[in-house]
Amino acid sequence: MAEISGEAAAAVRVRFTNGGAFAHDVRREVERFLDEPGRRRRARIKLLVKAPIGVGAMMVGWAILIFASPGLVAALAALAIMAAGSLLTAFCVQHDANHGATFKARRWNYLLGWTTDVMLGISSHAWRVKHNVAHHTYTNVIGFDHDIALSPIARFAPGQSSHWWYRLQHVYVWPLYAFMGLRWQIAGDVLAFGRGRIGQSRVRPPRGWDLAALVGGKVMFVGWAIVVPLLVYPWWQVALGFVGATCVISLVMAVTFQLAHCVEEASFATADDFAGEPRSWAEHEVETTVDFCPRNRFLTWSLGGLNYQIEHHLFPRIPHTHYPDIAPIVRAVCARHSVSYAAAPRLRDALRSHFRHLKAMGARGEAPDLELG
Repeated sequence: MAEISGEAAAAVRVRFTNGGAFAHDVRREVERFLDEPGRRRRARIKLLVKAPIGVGAMMVGWAILIFASPGLVAALAALAIMAAGSLLTAFCVQHDANHGATFKARRWNYLLGWTTDVMLGISSHAWRVKHNVAHHTYTNVIGFDHDIALSPIARFAPGQSSHWWYRLQHVYVWPLYAFMGLRWQIAGDVLAFGRGRIGQSRVRPPRGWDLAALVGGKVMFVGWAIVVPLLVYPWWQVALGFVGATCVISLVMAVTFQLAHCVEEASFATADDFAGEPRSWAEHEVETTVDFCPRNRFLTWSLGGLNYQIEHHLFPRIPHTHYPDIAPIVRAVCARHSVSYAAAPRLRDALRSHFRHLKAMGARGEAPDLELG
């Protein structure tokens, strides 16, 4: 089946129901757990502590490179510190803030979410549409979830169009993940504003403070990441350092997403699947999402709880520091309502599942053999 695009896509509507027994029970039991005295406050403190760690690591690594004149080994170590700080900022700071999960007031969430612009070089305005709306509302819905749309480079879902070269995508797609961040830094958000949509979700051009944040963030990012280093190092060293660090960050972020959605255990949907009665949004989120390495405390801390993707998709507006605690509740409610809950116990299991999924989707993209007679 071909992917939905253009005017045909605009005529298709994908509808969900917000209610249902499962959604009611899981929300009630999780809210009851979170309302225990002191639990929300402790989780929020744990969340806020990560901001100075992530941003501070980026600043320390940058300061070493700019002011210490380090040798090659020390410079590589400083770049590694910067990359680690960038990942912590992406996973543990801007992500929660742009979901409205860090503070109660929107203005403070938007201000902290501005680290997407200043520290990562990506528009937080566009990110909130791309991630919060297009992805979280239409998870793994072909033509609507922009995160699974990589045609004509790769094929992630059964309902997407086929090309013969996809039979090798399980080999060539891994290094391409490293360049997805550069694409968004250079032109991804600008192209989204030009099209006026991400997937089938409308993107309003930024105005007022949103426009000032976009322009100001881009200027500050280019200033600290490119202009100032050019005053200290030759252009080719700046280019190598910038591209290298960005590719590492992009690879980790892309693979983290893929292990949660583009694996054998996750389901996909097309607009035709919604032609009858609307689906339950909560059940759809669980069935299209997979947890991985839930017992790995290091990954849980460093990935901002995004290895608990099922819990994140059901409750995106609560701090990620709650996810390990509410996961047993969500699993129990899923079992009670016969809703499929998938989790990969180890990282290598999740990586293998993604590899096998890529290979299966690529094999389906091969041209059929025709017999003449």
